[in-house]
Amino acid sequence: MTATPRTTTPWIPMAATAVLWGSAFPAIRMALPDYSPAAVALLRITITVILLLPFLALGKIGRLRRGDALRMAAFGITGMTAYQVLLCFGEKSVEAGTAAMLIAASPVFTTILGMAFLGDRPGVRGITGLGVALSGALLVAFTSGSGNGSLMGALMVLAAAATQATSFALQKPLLKKYSGAECVFYGSLFGLLPLLPLAPGAVGQVAAAEGQRTAAVVWLGLGCTAMAFWTWSRTLRATTASTAALVLYAVPVAALGLDAVAFGNAPGMGAVAGGVLVLAGVAVATLRRRAAAPSPSRVAARGAGALREPSSAGARG
Repeated sequence: MTATPRTTTPWIPMAATAVLWGSAFPAIRMALPDYSPAAVALLRITITVILLLPFLALGKIGRLRRGDALRMAAFGITGMTAYQVLLCFGEKSVEAGTAAMLIAASPVFTTILGMAFLGDRPGVRGITGLGVALSGALLVAFTSGSGNGSLMGALMVLAAAATQATSFALQKPLLKKYSGAECVFYGSLFGLLPLLPLAPGAVGQVAAAEGQRTAAVVWLGLGCTAMAFWTWSRTLRATTASTAALVLYAVPVAALGLDAVAFGNAPGMGAVAGGVLVLAGVAVATLRRRAAAPSPSRVAARGAGALREPSSAGARG
């Protein structure tokens, strides 16, 4: 009888993915003093497209079918344009770690959309978990700072989480035909279109910005998108989807630590308690779904974005 080979948990790529995605939140905060939220989104998406162009030239990214263009455009506009612009606007008045905890509530909105439009039935456990997570998100939103600006910023970050969830629902059918890299590339192309009129202003901001602010923008495209996509893909190829999903719970923790190092920020007790409720609720709501996750070979074959929504809808920046 042949012994079943043991699977080694890929801790290094898992940790790298959590840190790379978590670093997006303080990077946005670092860039915002010299860049508008829309310019940050425009430049980040542009850098992502440029980095993926060689894969298109090498034939690693296939052609987009005409019949899928409308859905891909909707995915790009919600998941790239709206999500990143709303997140950047929110982070003008919300600390990076707090924003990461709010984005961690994205699976709540994904499941709600699945119930409304895809016929998903999360069951009692799922409904309970979603309620806990949503209450935690609201607690974070209302304790994330003083003044209307902070509350409005927190609500915009929550809107970004809802927009991200919408993009995952739109992406799900596309992942049956396209790899994760293809979805990122074509989604980014469509996501650029609404922002192109702002390109002259963004170029002017590049010329006037301090070097560290521009470096933060470059890092958003290079580290938080391209490098993180690669480490996430390695994680999916080496382990089960349920184990890989642990990365998503580590992203807010990484963001909190990096925010404390970069800016000396420490969230209040209310925000911390709300963040714990968000993660606990998401864990409870997705436990059964992750337990039935596909094998690593199937997940890897469909690309890095091919996990079911709660597993791929993490607190990525």
